Amino acid sequence: MLQINSYKNECVSESFVTFELDMHENEDIITISLIIPVYNVSRYIERCLKSVIKQTYNIFECILVDDASPDDSIAICERIIAAYDGPITFRILHHEHNRGLSAARNTGIDAATGDYILFIDSDDIISNDCVEKLMAPVLNNKNIEMVIGEHLHFSNNGLLDQHKSNWRCKEDLSSHDAVRDLYLTIDRRLPPAAWNKLTSRDFINRHQLRFKEGMIWEDTLWTFFEMKYLSHVYTIPDVTYFYYNHHDSICKGTPQNVLSTHGCLVCDIISTNFTPGEENREAAKHLERFLYNYFGIPQSKRFQDTARRFAKALPFRKYPHERILLWAAMWLPHNETGRNIFKWLQKKNKRPHA
Repeated sequence: MLQINSYKNECVSESFVTFELDMHENEDIITISLIIPVYNVSRYIERCLKSVIKQTYNIFECILVDDASPDDSIAICERIIAAYDGPITFRILHHEHNRGLSAARNTGIDAATGDYILFIDSDDIISNDCVEKLMAPVLNNKNIEMVIGEHLHFSNNGLLDQHKSNWRCKEDLSSHDAVRDLYLTIDRRLPPAAWNKLTSRDFINRHQLRFKEGMIWEDTLWTFFEMKYLSHVYTIPDVTYFYYNHHDSICKGTPQNVLSTHGCLVCDIISTNFTPGEENREAAKHLERFLYNYFGIPQSKRFQDTARRFAKALPFRKYPHERILLWAAMWLPHNETGRNIFKWLQKKNKRPHA
């Protein structure tokens, strides 16, 4: 059955809803809200949406957030949804003007009705059993707050890049300390992306988690704050997400100095929100990202203050390598000569496990 519904609320309108199943007609059923921001992705959205339709577990709603896309992306979505005959509930929300990826995800969170939320980028795809695989641990234990799957990268020409994480395995991390170790152990390299992580909607709303608008690298910030509160995470080794690295993506189409500035802004926010008692571990985890971006822009007082906060969190006796690199970044000129000296220091001061 096809319903057409529209309303306006804080610059968001909804229209063209397909409805086949009352998501809460059976309270024993665990439901999911898939959230897909849509902006200028007419080349990719059909592939993405079809991967959603093919899911082997289909008790969920799919919320498409039109961020005032200038192309025919939404028309493609409407065509695919109109031709679909199945149990998935599709909803399309419309921003009146372009507000960015973070705002689109926040709109999706606010509108979601599922017990769990799964973010998908509109130029990526999920495996046919993605939802089923991520849901399996939750069906056995509703106290799980997040399930993380494995992902693979594809390049522009379609060739597979071998980025599969060798460390990922099946783990039931049922304490806050265990989750923190997963996040803060540098060798483990937990992906900072918001996608491919099935997360409790109650957890998100209880801790008032939303993406910071107007910022690149918003996923890193989102994950930083998520990991402050998570106390039950389940990881699986199954590949459930396929990430495509496109030449016209936000990162590829943004000048490097702008990317570096936003990278420093993210680290600046992190450094002013270090968790008491764990400042040194959090600083050590994010230092590499900060220094890479810090050397990509002219020195400024604001980010010098950020560097000082990192230095304060990393006592020299425990973190000599990190403090030497911080000192170099603060005092070396941010030009080719300075960068070359810094790279030499990085090689000389690399930790054995790095």
